[in-house]
Amino acid sequence: MDSAVYGMEFQRKQTVPVWIRLLLLGVMVIQCGCATTQFVRLREKPVNPLMSRLKMSRLGHLRPSDRTESFLVASRYQGPDRLEEMLHHAQSQCVGPHSREALHALAELNYLGAEAVASKDSPLSSELYLDAAHAAWYYFSEPDDHGEHPNPVSDLHRGTAEVYNASCEALLRVAHRQGRKNLMASLQMPLTRRQLLAEIPDPTPLVNAEQVGEYDFVTDYELTNLRNRHVARGIGVPVIAVRKPSKVAQPIEDYYTQGMSFAATVVFRFPEGLPPGGQSRQLPVQVQVFDPRETDGIFVRNSTLPLEKDLSTPLAKFLSNPDLKLLDTWGFVRPDRARSVEGLYMVQPYDPDRIPVLMVHGVWSSPMTWMEMFNDLQADPDIGRRYQFWFYLYPTGEPLAFAAANLRDELDRVRDDCDPHRTNERLDEMIVVGHSMGGLISQMLTIDSEDRLWNSVSQVPVDQIQANPDEKNEIRRVFFFQSNPSVDRIVTIASPYHGSKYSNAFTRWATGSIVWLPSKTMQLSRLVFEQNNEVHWWDRVLYPRTSLDSLTKKSAVLTLIRDTSVPPDVKHHNIVGVDRGKTDRDWSDGVVRYSSAHREGVASEVVVPASHSEIHRHPQAINEMRRILKEHLVDVSLKRRIPVTPVNQQMTPVLVP
Repeated sequence: MDSAVYGMEFQRKQTVPVWIRLLLLGVMVIQCGCATTQFVRLREKPVNPLMSRLKMSRLGHLRPSDRTESFLVASRYQGPDRLEEMLHHAQSQCVGPHSREALHALAELNYLGAEAVASKDSPLSSELYLDAAHAAWYYFSEPDDHGEHPNPVSDLHRGTAEVYNASCEALLRVAHRQGRKNLMASLQMPLTRRQLLAEIPDPTPLVNAEQVGEYDFVTDYELTNLRNRHVARGIGVPVIAVRKPSKVAQPIEDYYTQGMSFAATVVFRFPEGLPPGGQSRQLPVQVQVFDPRETDGIFVRNSTLPLEKDLSTPLAKFLSNPDLKLLDTWGFVRPDRARSVEGLYMVQPYDPDRIPVLMVHGVWSSPMTWMEMFNDLQADPDIGRRYQFWFYLYPTGEPLAFAAANLRDELDRVRDDCDPHRTNERLDEMIVVGHSMGGLISQMLTIDSEDRLWNSVSQVPVDQIQANPDEKNEIRRVFFFQSNPSVDRIVTIASPYHGSKYSNAFTRWATGSIVWLPSKTMQLSRLVFEQNNEVHWWDRVLYPRTSLDSLTKKSAVLTLIRDTSVPPDVKHHNIVGVDRGKTDRDWSDGVVRYSSAHREGVASEVVVPASHSEIHRHPQAINEMRRILKEHLVDVSLKRRIPVTPVNQQMTPVLVP
């Protein structure tokens, strides 16, 4: 019998000193480098780009910008240096040769007035913020003499866009502080009694009235441990929208992560053609919520104004969950306890029109390890609009065959819950991406095992095993399986097809001393082990205990994967890490040798200069994933004869300091 196949120890070794266990645990954490990471931290003060344009008096009071002061000079303002008089002057100049600059000044001066009274007169400041936003809106909504609308992205008009955005956000903050935190709740202004009517003009599967609940502000948070912050300049207030629970729970919601939140942008739309002040103060304002994944801009008269976006901060805030702390270590050391959180997770609501990309992490890790790649991929318009990303969390201390069996079952359950009649073609175009052992699990989804795996671990036919029906069914579930027809393409990253140097006699014995296993798995291991005749004392010393036992070169399950190509209708892409070694014979990513990760006969293979724990975060690996996903879109479009439509607006990746 091959002793490094499937399993777990059936009796706990308690002879290893505690200090050795702790030392081993620390070494493995350092080697894996997969500790759960916080991706945001709360700022001491919200960021406000407008502040860099405004001046500050010696007493610390905000003063008009150079642009507004230039307007006052050009329009021959000779009044006192008081906001009230300057506001009246700007209002009077909104018709005439200085009208555009007058609107900017009017917006800015209203904002300054609101800031001046914000701490002592909240109702007045709210009205002034709204007037500032209205003046800036009118600035962009009115065409010039050539019929062109100002572009809020251009440097010439960016200052006015920042006044609009800052004023809208400040008004939302006033409501937020007063406990009105539901994004879809309409508001009434405190003095003018003006109505602010919330609406979603273009509902999407993600942003709709049934799902949008409370919200938070992206400007309150600073990104950490993510390379890029994906933003787009325009008008509006990017927010973190929190999904509210459905009134009637659906089965698919079992896969939703708790506290699911997503990016949204809020725009205050004022009545068309009416300048600020006067009659316009009696008319309602539409507070519109947009899905920045689906909407590049908003229509104003005969033009489109680009939307302000931040796709990264909502994601990072959502995933910086203290409940996930040390989940990677817990999943390896205590897979018996981690089983309670095992399963497939969706970080955005299920969309039947998007192709699933399932991401499977490796040993001593968790879905958090994918966040760098996910952050960059979901910000690509073509990818964000055509794919939905799913993540599989599993106890990485369990051996490969058991983990793969659990994923097969989970995919069957998901399909039953969201497409019980198997009619959705998108779900049959799935891409599975796996890092390290996750890549091996991904490939196992494409394999028909027949009786090869069982014959490699046991000389006794299943029917002759002395076991009850439940135990025999569990054996069949783990050792006899067929390929999943929903998997259309797989991507393996730094996967040890020929084993890893960290899976050796010492590490297998030592990890068996610190890893607690699910009782059902231990019982099945004992059952199979004891009913085979060729058991020697050395087999008992190195009895298969953990996932590391599955990663030895002689492991039967690894041999099955290594010797089995994916089906002809499934494309296999491979990414290999190399950050050390002088020749291809000793190239390695520090954990897996190039010779172990390399695969012949795949659709593509690239080598990335990165270590094992960093390869799936490396820009070259992410670019390769982007290429693969777009290639897949072309392939499925040819099958369905649906053209791939290019998207105009591009997200701007801002490097996080």
